[in-house]
Amino acid sequence: MANQQNIDATVMHNSPFNIPRSHTVKIQDKERTYKLYIKLPKGYKSSKNRDIDYPVIYLTDAMYTFQIMSGVTRFPMNAKQMAPAIIVGISWELGMQGDTSRVRDYTPTVDNSWNKVTGGADRYIRFLKHRVIPYVEQNYRTDSEQRTYVGNSLGGLLGGYILLKQPELFRNYLLGSPSFWWQQQTLLSQLESNSDALTKLNANIFVGIGALEHNRKGGDSEFDMVADAKRFKALLDKAAKPQPQQTLHTKLLVINEAHHATAFATTAVHGMDWLFNHKQGKSLPKAISSQSNKTMRHVDGSF
Repeated sequence: MANQQNIDATVMHNSPFNIPRSHTVKIQDKERTYKLYIKLPKGYKSSKNRDIDYPVIYLTDAMYTFQIMSGVTRFPMNAKQMAPAIIVGISWELGMQGDTSRVRDYTPTVDNSWNKVTGGADRYIRFLKHRVIPYVEQNYRTDSEQRTYVGNSLGGLLGGYILLKQPELFRNYLLGSPSFWWQQQTLLSQLESNSDALTKLNANIFVGIGALEHNRKGGDSEFDMVADAKRFKALLDKAAKPQPQQTLHTKLLVINEAHHATAFATTAVHGMDWLFNHKQGKSLPKAISSQSNKTMRHVDGSF
């Protein structure tokens, strides 16, 4: 190695890596400011696709999830294996530490045992409903019947809370390692108490959890998050049984050897395929599938 030839390379400090077809927008929630990371699908601006309305995938924790979701969907979408969609990531509040913002915004109840502010989920849902979603749907060609919510950890907890409070806001839910342990599983108890409402859900719900996310022997979590995810899935399965039209579809993926810090990428890959696979995606009824096939015929299939 000592005699190995030096390799010359040019460091391009002024040329940061950019995600293709993406841009950012600042959006206000009264005195709070957030940033939207928006990625348009390939072919969106083509004149051949000007009549196409696209599903929209909304991501919490955008600084982490946006890059992952862009990466895991790029090849399947361009290879015509996944319906093209617009990706919208929502940042933490600008000027605030990320963990402080997400703990406040994603938790459904106040817990005074925390040093951080908690219990801001209702306001955050109003922000999604009255600011984020209207902005996106006013400025881009979207299919309002095909909104997808993606949340990981506390973001997964928030997704479960949206199902309870505003289930019509999204058709699809991808929940990674949801923190149902919050305040002694209070959300799961609330869902159990509202079992009649669950039977009326029109939703596709994918839950991914690392197999090591438990507090038993061999686990690496303070809580038994695997058991909580299974309890959530059982609640949904029970609610789906009496549905005459079967409008509630669910899937739970327990990811071998994964823990809380590593499970989300796999959840995103499998969850997006379960929802948007252009032949058998749960989120795509026949009319949508037909439209998505039309869209993908116009899209360049290169990686």
